[in-house]
Amino acid sequence: MAMNLETTLEDKNKAYVRRFYEDYYNGGRLEAIDDMFSPSYVHHTPEVLTGKMDYEEYREHMLSLSRAFPHMKVSIEDQVAEGDRVATRFTMYGIQEGDLPGIPARGKEIKVAAITIFRLEDRKIAEGWEVYDSLDMALQLGVAQVTSTLRKGPQKKGYYPMWGEYNV
Repeated sequence: MAMNLETTLEDKNKAYVRRFYEDYYNGGRLEAIDDMFSPSYVHHTPEVLTGKMDYEEYREHMLSLSRAFPHMKVSIEDQVAEGDRVATRFTMYGIQEGDLPGIPARGKEIKVAAITIFRLEDRKIAEGWEVYDSLDMALQLGVAQVTSTLRKGPQKKGYYPMWGEYNV
């Protein structure tokens, strides 16, 4: 049985995106953004009012996170590629040692799940879509609270009387 020794475009793209995460987060090489992203990069995220950031806004956002979490690391859980797009599910870990906009440093530890889809063009990351658990991050940083609106039954987590024995 012959083995296919050729590397597919998808494999190359996955390796490129993985290198960004390894260099930027785990290696602390902040210039990876400048080296690996297109100057016309567009970042789509529900975290900003317009729903997207241009390259300079995204770059400043990432550098702001790096200043707040200077020892942040990521663990890549899954990576899938098709054509010019690479989806990565990862977890960010860090301790807030610097200020975030509106959130002073408190030394709180975070563990946040995220998913990005990057589109590559001409061997650069040209466009990205990102979602992460911002509520969980806010809870971990101590800047948000969640109060359950469900009435709890005896010794039943999330018991809601209208749903019988269903636990949420």
